[in-house]
Amino acid sequence: MRTKFALVMVPHEHGAWAMFAAPLLIGIGVAPTLNRAVGLFVLTAFGFFLLRYPLAITIKSRAPDARRSALRWSAIYGALTIVAGAAMLAVTRLGWLIPLGALGALSLAVYLWLAARRAEMSLAGEWIGIAGLALGAPAAYLVATGTLDATALALYVLNLLYFGGTVFYIKFKVREQPRVVALTAGAREKLWAGRVTLAYHALVLILVALLAIVGRVPALTAAAFLLPFGKVVAGVMTRPARLNLPRLGMIELVITLAFVLVVLAAYRWF
Repeated sequence: MRTKFALVMVPHEHGAWAMFAAPLLIGIGVAPTLNRAVGLFVLTAFGFFLLRYPLAITIKSRAPDARRSALRWSAIYGALTIVAGAAMLAVTRLGWLIPLGALGALSLAVYLWLAARRAEMSLAGEWIGIAGLALGAPAAYLVATGTLDATALALYVLNLLYFGGTVFYIKFKVREQPRVVALTAGAREKLWAGRVTLAYHALVLILVALLAIVGRVPALTAAAFLLPFGKVVAGVMTRPARLNLPRLGMIELVITLAFVLVVLAAYRWF
């Protein structure tokens, strides 16, 4: 772990940063107006996001120096979260922030429980983390607008569905495809190997399209899930001899940015 000599202890996974930032940007961007409390919410959410990393190291690491450093940074990030959160509650007086915060704390507790058992990277562990981070969208929208309505719920569902798909796809590309798909495999074998991630993305695309048809989300929102679906089809049909992890991560970041921009455009201009 890169913790002992780190000047600042922050998560190193680019995907985690994207899962934190995207819901926050969507929740703030969809809100028709902003206020000073949004800045306090961003600080609170940032501290809470950073807190997970040193707490996990404290639980998992056997090196005394690393654990001491992790405990110190846990205290720093915890203090930031508490102070900014208390100030935000004092300014907004929004009672709905308390149960949302409790849900976030519950997701963190379950994540740490899994981390103690070295299971935080399991499918369940990844989904627990996504469920917690996706709360940033409705919470940011609540702070900006003062309401927790159907739009806030829709933003949560959209983020949950989108990032849930990244879990299935990345696990397939990194763990399953190199193991079960031969370099000489035909189209049928490739499609069968990727059936889980393909089915998930297809069902999500259909679900979001149905939500758009019944007016629960803007019509353009379905387009935000077309690019991820195309990515998955291309990824399933492409079996490289050696997986380029930085390239895979960069593709995910670009598509996540496109997802954010399309959702914002759907809610603000269409």
